[in-house]
Amino acid sequence: MENASKALIMAGSILISIMVISLLVLGYNQMSQLEQTRQDTEEADKLSEYMRRFEQFNREVYGSELLSLGNLQQDYAAFVDRIDEGYEPVEVTVEITKEIPDSRGYFETGTYTIQELSRQQDDIEDDIAVYEVQNSDYNNRSVRFYSQKSYREIAMDFGYEDENQIPSDVADYDIEEYVREHQNQPGTRGSAFLRCVEDISDYVDLRSIYNDFRTGKRFKCIYVENSDANGRLIQMTFREI
Repeated sequence: MENASKALIMAGSILISIMVISLLVLGYNQMSQLEQTRQDTEEADKLSEYMRRFEQFNREVYGSELLSLGNLQQDYAAFVDRIDEGYEPVEVTVEITKEIPDSRGYFETGTYTIQELSRQQDDIEDDIAVYEVQNSDYNNRSVRFYSQKSYREIAMDFGYEDENQIPSDVADYDIEEYVREHQNQPGTRGSAFLRCVEDISDYVDLRSIYNDFRTGKRFKCIYVENSDANGRLIQMTFREI
């Protein structure tokens, strides 16, 4: 009789243990499902927010806004890579119809993907950045610094400090040519001055090209396509106006 009671107690304990384990497993599964539902909802909300941000560009935009659209497209592509398959990328193409004078190969006429325009943006920003850092040849100052100075002020930093080196009646726009003809004066650094002036010209040209695209060009969204499967935006086409 005593053994039978112990057996019943053991069986009851085992049954309770099984029930507790089952409840824990059920609770874990429910929590996992809730977490997955929460993640799915967050992803759907983020996707909807991306679509809303893309749709805001369905209008006339400046070049600077197109470059911002390129950043958005890159962020969206990275987001799509992190979630389940079935989400389609948004393809953006841009047609440039007007040439920028002396564009040096940047933003020339033609049709580009938004990724190609973003790469051109990176390239021209890298080229500009070279002139915005200190240069030991230029008195540890940048070309950008000197681009805001008169030629006479620049020449003074390269040793042309008195009347005998650059007469006061030499006009500012003639100083480059004067230094070119008298660059070997003692105590002066004429060749460095001339290189700096050339770099200033390059820097100003690059800034002008970049600003011309960003603020001087306008584009219109002429085509939008949505997916037949889910109605989401999948393509946008812009043309310069």
